[in-house]
Amino acid sequence: MKQPTPPIILRQRIATLVATQALAQPGDTVIVGVSGGPDSVALLHILCSALPLIRFIAVYIDHSLRPAETGAEIELVQTLTRQLQAGFELITVDVNIAAQKDKTSIEETARALRYQALEAMRLQHQGAAIAVAHTADDQAEEFLIRLIRGSGRKGLSGMLLQNGPIIRPLLHENKKTLLHYLQMQQIPFCIDSSNLERTYLRNKVRLDLLPYLQEHFNNSIKQTLLQTAKILQDEEALLDEMVDKVWHQVVKMIAIQPVGPISPPYTIQINTKEFCRLHPALQRRIFEKCCWQMEARPQFRQIALLLDLLHTGQTGSEIHLSQGLRTHKTRENLIFSYPVGKCSYRGRMEGEF
Repeated sequence: MKQPTPPIILRQRIATLVATQALAQPGDTVIVGVSGGPDSVALLHILCSALPLIRFIAVYIDHSLRPAETGAEIELVQTLTRQLQAGFELITVDVNIAAQKDKTSIEETARALRYQALEAMRLQHQGAAIAVAHTADDQAEEFLIRLIRGSGRKGLSGMLLQNGPIIRPLLHENKKTLLHYLQMQQIPFCIDSSNLERTYLRNKVRLDLLPYLQEHFNNSIKQTLLQTAKILQDEEALLDEMVDKVWHQVVKMIAIQPVGPISPPYTIQINTKEFCRLHPALQRRIFEKCCWQMEARPQFRQIALLLDLLHTGQTGSEIHLSQGLRTHKTRENLIFSYPVGKCSYRGRMEGEF
C-alpha cells in the first residue's frame, strides 16, 4: 500500500510547482477561494506555509444557499486566516435570484458569480492570481461531466494549471493526500451538505458514476481519465499552434459598441471562402475558438450546427447559440454577434436549439 505523503513533502512539492510553472512570484498578492471545505482549507494552509513571501487573501463567498451552515464556515475560515496571518474577505451573492433572472441552473449560476466575485477581489487588491482548490479527483470528474455534456476536444482536455489569472496548485494532488495532510496537521474543516445532493450533475458523477465505473469496469478509472485528459491537452497545444498560424487569414474581430454591459465589444467575421480550404479539424477548432472568444461554451451540437450553416446554409440564414449569441451567414462571411445583447432569448428561429 502506498504510504501517505508527509506534510513537509507536500508543501515542498506545491512550492516547487508554483515556482517552476510561474504560477506566482515572491511579492505577489494572491486571492484564494476558501469555502471551508477540506480541499480549499488545505490549499490555503499549504500556500501560506510553503510560500511566506507571497501575500494571500482568503475570500469566502456566501452563495445564500445554505444559511444554516455558512456561519460555521465563515468562522472557521476567519480563524484559519488569523492563524496563518492571511487576509480575509467575505462576499455575499444571491444565486437563486440570479439563476431565476438569467434562466440558468443553480450550478452554472453559482460558478459564474463565484468567479466574478473572485476576480473583483483580485482587481481590488491588485492581485496577480486567483488560487482555487481543484484536485486530480475534480479533473477526472470534470472529464466525465464535459463528455456527458458533449464538449469538444478542448473541453475534454480538462482544467489547466493556469488559465488567465486562475491558478490550480493542487490539480495534480488527490483528495486522500489532502485529507491526510489536514489530519496530520490537526486542521479542522467543514462539510458542505449540498455535496451529497444528487440533484447536481457533479454530485451524481462523484457519488454514482465514478464508483460504478471503478467497481465494474476499471479499478483505475480516475488515472485513466487523467491520462486521457493529458494526451488531449498536448494535442490541444499543437492544434492551438496550427490555428494561430491561420487565424488572422480567415477571422476578423471587429470592434463595436456592445449591446448591454456584459456583451463583448466586438463581433467575429469568418471569411467562408478561405475557411472552407482548411482541414475539417481546423474548421472545428476555429469555430470552438470563436465561441470562447464570444464568451460562449462550445458544445458538439453547436459546432455541428455551425458546420451545417457553413456548407449548406443559404445567404441570410441564422442560427441561435446560447445566451443571445447568433451566427449569421452573408454572401462571403459568417458573423458571430449578440444583436440584442447577452441574455436569454425567447422564441425559436431557424437552427435554434
